[in-house]
Amino acid sequence: MKGTTKWGIAGLVLGLVVALTLPSIAQDPEDADGVADRTVTVSGTATISSDPDEATVTLGVVTNALTAEAAMRDNAKRMEGVIAAVRRSGVAADDVATAWVNLYPRYDDAGITIVGYTAENQVNATVRDMDSIGEVIDAAIEAGANLSSGIAFGLSDESQGVEAALADAVADARSKAEALAAATSAQLGVVVQVVESGTPSPSPMYRDYAVAESVGGAPPIETPTIERQVSVSVTWALV
Repeated sequence: MKGTTKWGIAGLVLGLVVALTLPSIAQDPEDADGVADRTVTVSGTATISSDPDEATVTLGVVTNALTAEAAMRDNAKRMEGVIAAVRRSGVAADDVATAWVNLYPRYDDAGITIVGYTAENQVNATVRDMDSIGEVIDAAIEAGANLSSGIAFGLSDESQGVEAALADAVADARSKAEALAAATSAQLGVVVQVVESGTPSPSPMYRDYAVAESVGGAPPIETPTIERQVSVSVTWALV
């Protein structure tokens, strides 16, 4: 009796193994027409063109003196006037931040003896009214700004236009896929996969401007167009 029970269990297990493996044995990688599943994968791109709605103006003061203390003191006093002028021109306090401060010695022609010190201080002023950029710069110059690193134009909302651009990128991919399908005597079926290849953050557009003694009147500022490219990779089934 014990032997019979063991064989009965073994036979049952073997039967389950066979039953479980039958479906995989019956699978056929080809469809009823004998054609393997086919897909086509293409990429599509679209460009986002945006007008900047903010500009970061970097400006400051450079001063020279015989001692380091005097150079920094004179610089700080003059810089306070520049910041105050920027604020009066409409830039919010939270939109003014120190960019960098530098102090270094100046040497004689032989490069040995220190003849004085130079202090530099610059701030970043974020201007949100594009029409007032020139006025902000002019106000800073009148207050004593004599150093600059240019203007960086950017977007306060970096996601603007992305959704529409992604839809355009998919449409671009579809037109390419339809051409490939037609060339192989097929048609596009359902979408199998969509991969967003990239929606980069907009890089600031830089513009240089010269800071000299104020001659009156706001300098003209031409705002650039900021462009970004999005891309997708889409896979369709071919039928």
